[in-house]
Amino acid sequence: MTGISMALKPRQDFGNKNKLIRAQGLTPVHIFGHGLKSLALQADTLELESTINRAGSSHLVNIKLDTDKKTRKVFIREIQRNPIKGYLEHVDFYQINLKEKVTAEIPIHFSGESSLLKEKGHKLIAPFTHLTVEALPDDLPPEIHIDLSQFDTLEKDLYIKDIILPGGAKILNEADLLVAKVSEVHLKVETTVAVNPAEESGEKPVAHIEEKESTEKE
Repeated sequence: MTGISMALKPRQDFGNKNKLIRAQGLTPVHIFGHGLKSLALQADTLELESTINRAGSSHLVNIKLDTDKKTRKVFIREIQRNPIKGYLEHVDFYQINLKEKVTAEIPIHFSGESSLLKEKGHKLIAPFTHLTVEALPDDLPPEIHIDLSQFDTLEKDLYIKDIILPGGAKILNEADLLVAKVSEVHLKVETTVAVNPAEESGEKPVAHIEEKESTEKE
């Protein structure tokens, strides 16, 4: 899996001075992880936002520091934003060992067209948006692709066990779980019957009789 590259610089200011860093269009970040002492760094905020949007939590990011020539392979571990205004406050990266398997939530991407879905009265049943995948970092797929053109009959069901990932990547979800199928839409028609409150309670309805006083003289 091809990573996304980003340049970071060492951070000189800490604590309350982080506000000054953000005012300059920078965001405080940390790198920690496998065989690494935590590194306090800073990133260009606009570039960092772009990296977050592209990488999510399942894409490798290649971090380059201007203090050495080493490229660090990391995942985005935690993102902190201001709860009111939503701007970035801090980001944590986790450095991994390329020789050790990692686990990540990989998004499902549907492509193609189903002949059934073109017809009225059919809908796609897809319980999952992500699947849990284990693999070496370079073998993690950015997405799990599912071609909708295979769903040409209502009898076609796709389960976890039917999905084969490249590079030795393994889906950890239960094998017999349904991933996708096309189903008919059944409309439920409800009818309501007005019931007399007296009849509903089992009481006999009472007739109301108005008595008029006679005005005729005897």
